[in-house]
Amino acid sequence: MNTFLILLQEGTENISTTQTSAIDANFVEENHHQHEVGSKWSPAFEDGPGPDNVTARFGSTVQLDCKIQLLYDKTVTWVHRKADDIQLLTVGRQVHSSDQRISLSFRYPNNWRLQIVYINDRDDGVYECQVATHPPTTKKTYLKVDVPTVRMSVASSSTSDLTRGGNDFYYKTGSTLEIVCKVVHEGTNNGSKVSWYRGRQTISAGITEKTTSDSSCTTIVSTLKIKHVQKKHSGNYTCLVGSPSASAAVTIHILNGEQPAAVHDGNSGPLVCCVAGWWLLTLCCLVLSS
Repeated sequence: MNTFLILLQEGTENISTTQTSAIDANFVEENHHQHEVGSKWSPAFEDGPGPDNVTARFGSTVQLDCKIQLLYDKTVTWVHRKADDIQLLTVGRQVHSSDQRISLSFRYPNNWRLQIVYINDRDDGVYECQVATHPPTTKKTYLKVDVPTVRMSVASSSTSDLTRGGNDFYYKTGSTLEIVCKVVHEGTNNGSKVSWYRGRQTISAGITEKTTSDSSCTTIVSTLKIKHVQKKHSGNYTCLVGSPSASAAVTIHILNGEQPAAVHDGNSGPLVCCVAGWWLLTLCCLVLSS
């Protein structure tokens, strides 16, 4: 009886050991393949593989989401493709782009969100959110930037008070200066803001604005009017929508008895270059003699 019990126990132990070894082998094999693309354990995009299409207003902030399930220890990378150019933007939570407008704004638990501020036409193209699997798991987002067209025109209440010479406009002292900035962009009104500058100085007074929209485009007409102009109103006038890429400028001279030709004969002050405002647009500012 004792001998039988010992043999039974040994048999039971052998069976148990064999079953455990099989389970361990299956676990190792399954774990080995858990990150392979297409397996049930591989990383996946929560909102689907895409591609996505995004249209952003010029000068606005765009956020491109990339929500990833079952990421484990894999690294997430953002790249920007445009024509034949490929730019590495982020690796993990580190930004590798020298463009300070770009950042990685991670949102718990799994959103590797790419953020770009002050969008401009150079940001157009394909953005890829990549997971470091073999081969890489990739989701594409096509970004289109709505860049408005900007045009300027100059008028006066009296045609005798205004003379044009090339891209320069000459007003008589005491007359009324009127500059019209027309902005047209695709789609409905999206909050575009027109800003005015004379050289480096922001202009806020004397501006009226009218916006019209239809199914295809939005038109903003912003008008700057200054009555009884003086020498101090001479300079380079710029209207801008978000960035220098969407801007227009004219040069205004206020004459106090001089003829327009005299301004170019050396009777005016020197032509100097200055940095116009925060957007680092280099403008030439004509400094007239007093």
